Formats: sequence, structure tokens, C-alpha cells
Amino acid sequence: MIVGPCVTMSDLSDNSEPDEMMTDQNSAVLEVSVEEKGVTPMPQTLLNDTSTLVSFPTNTNDFQLKLDFRRDIQVRVDNPQKIVEPLETYITYRVSTKADRTDYPHKEYVIRRRYNDFIWLRQNIAVEYPDRIVPPLPAKHTILGQLDRYSKEFVTCRMILLERFLTRLVCHPILTEDKHLRVFLTANATEFTTYKKRGTGLLRRMSNSLNTISVSYNSRQVDFEFDPIRNHLHGLSEKLAMLEKVAQRIHKERKELCVESHQLGAAFIEWSSNEQSISVALSRIGHTITANSSALRHNLISNFISDWAQPLKDYVSYIECVRETLGKRDALQIQYEQSLMDLEKKKADKDRVTNDEKPLMSFWSKSEIDKEEKIEKMSQVIPKLVSAVEANQERLDVCSNVFRQEYGLWKCQKKADFKSMLTALAESHIQYYQHCAASWDLVFKRMSSE
Repeated sequence: MIVGPCVTMSDLSDNSEPDEMMTDQNSAVLEVSVEEKGVTPMPQTLLNDTSTLVSFPTNTNDFQLKLDFRRDIQVRVDNPQKIVEPLETYITYRVSTKADRTDYPHKEYVIRRRYNDFIWLRQNIAVEYPDRIVPPLPAKHTILGQLDRYSKEFVTCRMILLERFLTRLVCHPILTEDKHLRVFLTANATEFTTYKKRGTGLLRRMSNSLNTISVSYNSRQVDFEFDPIRNHLHGLSEKLAMLEKVAQRIHKERKELCVESHQLGAAFIEWSSNEQSISVALSRIGHTITANSSALRHNLISNFISDWAQPLKDYVSYIECVRETLGKRDALQIQYEQSLMDLEKKKADKDRVTNDEKPLMSFWSKSEIDKEEKIEKMSQVIPKLVSAVEANQERLDVCSNVFRQEYGLWKCQKKADFKSMLTALAESHIQYYQHCAASWDLVFKRMSSE
């Protein structure tokens, strides 16, 4: 099948008129006392043009996926509201959905969800699809950042990452069909609360057989296919973490430069009042420095957290999700190899008894169990072990094939995401330096002509 791109919000409607319900991504957190309830039909202008990091390239020559990307549902998260109740205070977000599917009764939905609802959704999807790469959620606030959890910057960043999480889900060819996701996007507050309570006891954990596998056991087979992937993920995670640290240091220095540049511009303007002969030139230089300081803040500082720092952290978390999924496949391989070892050991024991060799364990001696009885018992056990080996191998093969698909999908998404991030970073620098060059060029021209 041809893999198509994930449609952005701008593809849904050409109507760009503002809507009274629609607020900018950087809208302030509102003070409200009661959460909105019910499913509200979504105006056509609600899903107007918005930038989104998640998109898929049309060219996937490096990995031909057998599954097509879904393009018939779009989501947006915006309009954060602060809910103040007697026992707790929290933030809710408006989740707007536009769907063109038979299993969605309506075409458009507007509901409100809180962060814990997103956690519930991811946990259930991870349980339903343990062999799939489930996208990460933004991390919980730390105790140190408790006081900042309601700040505009924190809420805005979380809102963007929550939208990115949902967009990744609805674009995924398999996860988009999940029943929990459909309820999350469509149910009103009362229905959603009832559904969550009903499904609380159904939240299953990973198979006990995988949890009981010894962590000290190492795979006997050299994994030529998945070892390079494992090494790549480890190296990429370290590089992104280092890149985020360097970017934070540069960001701090830029903020200091912005403050000092503003002070320098003010100093030139004050100086101009004391130098009548060059007053105009000094004033222009001062205002240019001040304007460039504002451009630095606007282009390179104000959006650093949401456009660069948080996306980098988000991708480090995303890599951990990939590694976690790969770890589940590795656990199945260990289980398969252990069952194979048990089969080989049982066959070797049978051969020793058949050849009258001295058994390794005392209870195999002829004085305790007759030789023929031992052979008969082992002959009954061996077919069961063979069946277990075959079943484990089949599970391993299926899981490996699914991971290959998931990893190929993730690589395509990663390529598009980083292209978008780096392009936006380059454009912001270009705009800043073009502004500086143009402003200084104007100053030099005016000074030359006077």
C-alpha cells in the first residue's frame, strides 16, 4: 500500500475566520469552578490552521510498510482551564476532534479532559497493544516544580505535548482503532467517568511468565538484527540529552545577552542627550540595539521551551518507549531460549537413561524409579516441551515482525519530526539575523547620507 502523510489541521478546512471558542496555543489559564460537561458539536472554524510537529513523509523507501496511515481523524488540544474544587485543583484541556469514520456517530466532538485522563488512556492502550510502540505522555511535574504547575509556560508546554500524543495515536494505523481512544475522544464527562470505573478492574498487566524471567539470564543467540537497533536507540538518547543540556546553556546565555543588550541600547539613548553633534546617530544606534534585543527575545528566546527544549525531552521519552517495546520482544526471546534449553536437557536425560549412563541427580537411580518408567515419563514430557518451544517461537516471530513494522513507522515519524524541528529552528535564526542585518544596514545608510 502507499503510505500517505498524516493530514494537518490546516487540511481540514479553508475557513480561517476566528471563532469565539478558539484561543491561541499560548492563551492564559482561566479560573473556573466547574468542569464543562457534555459533547458539544464543533464549529467548522474550530480546527483552523495550527502547527503540529507530528507528520509523516510520503516517501518511505527505506521501509515499505504494509499498513496505511489513517488520515480520517484529527485532534486538537487547547483552551486550558483551572478547576478549583474543595479537595483538589487541576487543569482541564479542551479536546476537539473531527472524524470521518463509521464507528464515530458524529463528525465533530468537543470535550474536556484532565492530565490523569490522558494517563488512563495510555495505560489502557499499552495493555491492549503490548507489542506496539505507544507514544509517551509529558512527564508529571516534580515536587520542585509544584508551585509552577499552573504557570502559563508549564501549562502551554503540556498542552502542546498532549496534542502531540493524541495526534500520534490517531495517525497510527493500529492504535487509532482502539476502543478506549474512541471513548476518550467522544464521551461526555458522565459517560467517560462511568466507563473508566467499569474498566478499572480490567486493566491487565504484562504476562507473569515474562515478569518471572530472570533478569540475569542473557540470550544465547547473537541478535544481529536487533542489537544495532538497541545500540542506535541508546546512542540517540544520549546525544539528544546532551543536545538539550547544551541548548539550555545557550538559552540562558541568550537571556543574559538580551537583558544586557537592552541596557546597552538604553545607555546609547541616554548618551545621545549629552552629545548634540552626534545625538541623532547615537539615538539611532541605541534604538537599533534595543529593537534587536526585542527580536532576540521574540525569535530565539520566547518559544525555546515549547519549540525546542520540550520536544527534545519528549523524544528522549519516545526513545524509551521504543526500547521498552524492544525489551518485551527480548523477554520473549529469553522465554523461547529457556524452553529450548529445557527441551534439550530433557532429551539429554532420556538419552542417558536409555544408554544406562549414571544420571546427574540421585532420584533418577534405578533403585528409586524403574528405567522403563523413567523413559515413559520423559517420553510424555518431551512432546509437551516441543509444543511449548513451538508456541514460544511463534510468539517471538509474531512479536519480532510487529516490532519491525513499529520501528519502521517510528523511523519515518522521527525523520519527519526532526526535519520539522530543525527547519523551524533554522527559520527562527534566519528571521532574527535578517532583522539585525536590515536594521543595522538602515542605520549605516542614514549615517552615510547625513
